[in-house]
Amino acid sequence: MYRSLGVATAVTLILTATPALAAPRDDLADRVGRAAHPAAHRAAPRVAHRAAHRVAHRVDNIAHRGGAAHAPENTIAACALARAQRADVCEFDVQQTKDGRLVLMHDETLERTTNVEKVFPGRAPWRVADFTLAEIRRLDAGSWFSPRYRGEGVPTLTQALQSVRGTATRLLVEVKHPPYRPDIDRRVAAELQEARELWSGERLTVQAFGWQSMRVLRDMVPGLPIALLGKPAADRLTELARYADGLTVPHAGLTAAYVRKAHKRGMRVYTWSADRSPLIRRLVSYGVDGIMTNRPDRLHEVTGPRPARSASRR
Repeated sequence: MYRSLGVATAVTLILTATPALAAPRDDLADRVGRAAHPAAHRAAPRVAHRAAHRVAHRVDNIAHRGGAAHAPENTIAACALARAQRADVCEFDVQQTKDGRLVLMHDETLERTTNVEKVFPGRAPWRVADFTLAEIRRLDAGSWFSPRYRGEGVPTLTQALQSVRGTATRLLVEVKHPPYRPDIDRRVAAELQEARELWSGERLTVQAFGWQSMRVLRDMVPGLPIALLGKPAADRLTELARYADGLTVPHAGLTAAYVRKAHKRGMRVYTWSADRSPLIRRLVSYGVDGIMTNRPDRLHEVTGPRPARSASRR
């Protein structure tokens, strides 16, 4: 990916998994996809699927939160299904527990995607940072989505890396930076140093909204692919390209000209999140290197067969 994949304040990893089957959840895809840019989603009406067409360049199919329309987000099961649906990369979010362990979780609190209120009823607001890993392992992270996922656990970062070992699936990991866990970058660095054999060779990219945090992480873990979340001004791209391998830019406001400017500086450009065919086609036409989607099956239908992944831009 971004030379392998990039890092940002919210770390995104790309992992491989094994197949599973689940029915699509358009309602969830809409909720997750619209969270960041509701106006852009209103502008993309639902249309019948057209025949898939071959795109001129490789566009990575990135399963947002593992493919949140089809399976419980940020779980091993989600990434396994996404792989079966032709995703190239699984995007996950990382938070730190009370005892310094790294787990996959988007929200700062646990109640939306687990049964924490039932298991620990007196511990509101149920922040990830207030629970140990042993306590989080008692939670069910699948039943809220569908009974078929009952018992699906909250994975650790290491488990996510191990789950795609031996596969072609990569991970894009976003590091979340709540103000009460300022030491998360040091923990991420330590864990990735210990598990380097699991992610070396373009297996993982880390990203976050905290650009300086990503620069420091790159210094702590030499060779780690880094991506920056957001859309920096074009006149800053040369400066940022000195340490960042790529950008993960919201699709609202993204243009083909901006993508070309980033490419000229050796940076890959990914965008989020697109679930509907017209928007996917438009983003492909801009020349982006990857599209984050809650519906990896749909993105594959739209883009069709793709060229092999080319060598690094840098």
